[in-house]
Amino acid sequence: MQDQLDIGFRIPGTPERVNCANYFISKFKEINSNFTYALHNFTIHSIDCQNVLFKLNEDNSNIVILGAHYDSRAKATKDPIIINRNNPVPGGNDGASGCAVLIELARILYSERVNLSCQIWFLFFDAEDQGKDNAYGIDEWDWCEGSQQFGLDIKNFYDSDTEDFDCMILLDMVGGENLQFINEQYSTSSLLDEIFIIGRQLGYTNQFQSNPESASIIDDHRAFVSAKIPSADLIINFWDNPGWPYHHTTEDDLSHISNTSLEITGKTVEQFIYNNYIDDPNNLYRGNYPWSQDINVPNIDVIIIVIILFTILGIAVLMHNTTKKISEKESDMPKN
Repeated sequence: MQDQLDIGFRIPGTPERVNCANYFISKFKEINSNFTYALHNFTIHSIDCQNVLFKLNEDNSNIVILGAHYDSRAKATKDPIIINRNNPVPGGNDGASGCAVLIELARILYSERVNLSCQIWFLFFDAEDQGKDNAYGIDEWDWCEGSQQFGLDIKNFYDSDTEDFDCMILLDMVGGENLQFINEQYSTSSLLDEIFIIGRQLGYTNQFQSNPESASIIDDHRAFVSAKIPSADLIINFWDNPGWPYHHTTEDDLSHISNTSLEITGKTVEQFIYNNYIDDPNNLYRGNYPWSQDINVPNIDVIIIVIILFTILGIAVLMHNTTKKISEKESDMPKN
């Protein structure tokens, strides 16, 4: 992570963004000088952007995608100090943490490649974090521009006649202090549930709680959900979290990063890969593959609305019954 922040602010269209993409290439070439990679170039409002894709075990036809965004936000729109809100965000947790875990997973899984029964993509997204927030957005950009563009062009990166996708796992803000993942509602529930179960089996019960907070997050996995690929977003509560209140502020730096959080995230995803893709006849593990089931928890706002409607309905019924009884009593009274 330190290397990414040392590069500078990885804002789309800047030399630092280019340098960060080149940094990823250099790290994968350290693993193997012939590591396969592809550059996905696109433009948003005339600004050059680039997703970076690395492929492991290309001879396998079933693909698992592991993803993270690497751009950092151009303005700290949520900084508590107003004067700082025009300054860029360092992007320690929001960007660099997920990328750091992907690099480490690539190193570890490369050493296990001959035992794995899947192809793995390590996919680094550009242009995720520049949407409108507190009235700011780069040239009215949307969120997750990089993953949306990749989704439109995905057929250029695989052979749809011989290859297919098993799942996609997104890592976003996975390295902060007080790590606690939420039940993200756009995610395919059977896939996310399995990852949570694995995390708890590894002893990470606080990070993967049995009854986690639920919320729907616009993030890079949604493009893959739309493409009918089972997808899961490992992400925290970043909007109302006293344990990590640095989202889109100038304090999203290394001082609020936990190596333990990075390790927990990496080991959980690593174990997910081993559970599902190690060819071991003695492996009795049974997960949720092909992760086709998707059951969402009702949003808290929906629950509140339902409660209010039932309350109103109950009051209306009570008033109706009361009025009816009064009318009946009046009808029974003697007439002059």
